[in-house]
Amino acid sequence: MPEQIDYAFLSALEGGSLTTGYVPAANVSKSGVTIATGFDLGQRSESDLKNLGLASGLVTKLKPYLGTKGTDAKTLIEKTPLTITAAEAESIDKATKASHIASVKLKYDSATAAKKNFIDLPAEAQTVIASVSFQYGVNLDAATPKFWKAVTEQDWTEAVKLLKNFGDVYPTRRGKEAALLEKVK
Repeated sequence: MPEQIDYAFLSALEGGSLTTGYVPAANVSKSGVTIATGFDLGQRSESDLKNLGLASGLVTKLKPYLGTKGTDAKTLIEKTPLTITAAEAESIDKATKASHIASVKLKYDSATAAKKNFIDLPAEAQTVIASVSFQYGVNLDAATPKFWKAVTEQDWTEAVKLLKNFGDVYPTRRGKEAALLEKVK
C-alpha cells in the first residue's frame, strides 16, 4: 500500500511549484534559495542533486545557490536571480518527494516498533509528518523532539497541541497542519 500523503496540501503550504527562486523568511530563518515545491538549495550539495538523478544541466543551473542560507542567500538571489522551467520544477518535485518520504518512513518505522508503521497511519497524520519534515528535515527526533515523540507515540491530541504552540516563524503553516491533524479520530 503506498503512502496517503496529500501532496496538494503540501504544495499549497509551500506556495506551489515555483519556477523563480526565492528565500523564505530570509532575516529569521536558515533557509536558502528555494525553488519548485519548497526545494531549499541552502540545505543541499552538488552530490545531493546528482544522487536525486537530476539532469546535469539542471544541476549546473542550481549549483551557485547550494549551501547559501539566510541573508546571504537573499543577497545572492537579488544579484543573480534563478529561473527554471516548469518541467525542471516537476523533475525536482518528483525526485525530492520520493527520496525524502522514503527516508521519513524508514525513520518513523524504526522509532515505532510496537505501533503502526508510517504507511498504516491516517492520511492526515502522514501528511502532517511529511509537512514538518519538509521544513525541518528527516531527523525530526533531533530537530523537533517533542513533536516527534508525540507522532511516534501516535498521540495526535498532543501533536495538535504542539503544532498550535510550535514557536517557530511559521505559525500559519503549523496552524493548518494542526487543523488537518485534528481530523484524525
